[in-house]
Amino acid sequence: MENLSPESSWLSLVLTALMFVTAAASVDAQTRMPALQPNMPIIINAESSEFDFTNNHLVFHGLRLDQGTLGVKADLAETDKLDFENGMWILTGNVVVVADNAVLYCDKARLRFVNHQLISAELTGEPARFEQTTGESDRVNSGEANSIIYKLTAGTLQLTDNARFSDGTNKISGDMITYDLQARRLTAGSGNSGPVKILIEPPRREKQQNSIP
Repeated sequence: MENLSPESSWLSLVLTALMFVTAAASVDAQTRMPALQPNMPIIINAESSEFDFTNNHLVFHGLRLDQGTLGVKADLAETDKLDFENGMWILTGNVVVVADNAVLYCDKARLRFVNHQLISAELTGEPARFEQTTGESDRVNSGEANSIIYKLTAGTLQLTDNARFSDGTNKISGDMITYDLQARRLTAGSGNSGPVKILIEPPRREKQQNSIP
């Protein structure tokens, strides 16, 4: 990412402070980093599968993969080996990744497994997007970008290329947005697409009914 200009750096600091203040008051036990579960079994269900032992290539149609609180769905999944100690999976078509309180949607994803657990997911789409429930009624944090990198070990989402984030009321856009799922904090940076933009909506007020004299 390019170095931020003084103006955009100032905006990033303001943005980070704003999100920290609004988030810190509502962090609870449900807002935590996605738990890694290397000791949990991985269960694969599929509508059909193809095994090419000559080329060491596996294909699953209508994939459903579960491991504890982790869930993955896709129209098509491909891998060069059924090995979760150090393996890469390519998913295409209506991809959904669920990890604790975050749900991600995209057109295509690359999932990397190490030591029997999902370490990272690289998602692309037009756009790829995510939603996170906050434990508060009707409150959802969401974001979208053409590319999202989900690092499960750090519990962070890195949104690049037309990145946008919303807490349900306020909206932020920038060249790159990094969101911490556990702390509910984000940083945003400017780049070739322009400066960081922040839209802060005024609080809603109920209309006062005119009293009858």
